[in-house]
Amino acid sequence: MKSLSTLWSRAAIAVALTSTVAVPAPLQEPLVPFEGLKEQFTISLPAGWTVYNQTEVLSGKPGPHGMLFFSAEPVAKPGEKIADQAALRRVDTGEIPSFFVDRHLAMKGMSCSKFKADYEVATMVGNDPVFGGAMRRMLRPLPPKSKRVELAGCQGVKIEGRGHMGPEKTEWVIDVRAVSDGKTLYLFSLRNTATNYSKNLETFERALATLKLSSSEQPR
Repeated sequence: MKSLSTLWSRAAIAVALTSTVAVPAPLQEPLVPFEGLKEQFTISLPAGWTVYNQTEVLSGKPGPHGMLFFSAEPVAKPGEKIADQAALRRVDTGEIPSFFVDRHLAMKGMSCSKFKADYEVATMVGNDPVFGGAMRRMLRPLPPKSKRVELAGCQGVKIEGRGHMGPEKTEWVIDVRAVSDGKTLYLFSLRNTATNYSKNLETFERALATLKLSSSEQPR
């Protein structure tokens, strides 16, 4: 009969061997190119995601400026153009994985090779209700943080901040990556409740890694 110490030794060896077995990492969902605005930019999205061009829906024609939503589920019901408000709320909170890009006319200091409009972008982001409105900012300023980044091979800035909204004071996160081709300022944004932000950040980062601007100009 084997001793108890011998059995424990063999068990310990078995556990050690088991712990060294590599576990395959979960496969990432494939990304599919979106070229619906290839005259401005291209980006790849998870398979099955949809794009909602708010500017085109509201004005009846596409334009170089305005908002686009990228989401895992449609924000408009089948056969309808206007976004469903219930779906928009789920997109807004991040319950439906999503992000968006807001396009503005580029201002001075905004180009691919040089981006010197950190303050202007931070001010735009700081107007979001997540930060409590103008009065709260005057009484207790909590400005979002900014840092220089490279995006789509261009110089840009990342603006990130946290705040609370609603009767339950739910924490929200705003993560904006700003970049410009000299004509248009692009604000790629992930704006979710804090819980959903942490779940959706990886997809946002993966998509941005594929971003390509179609043109660029000399510094303004």
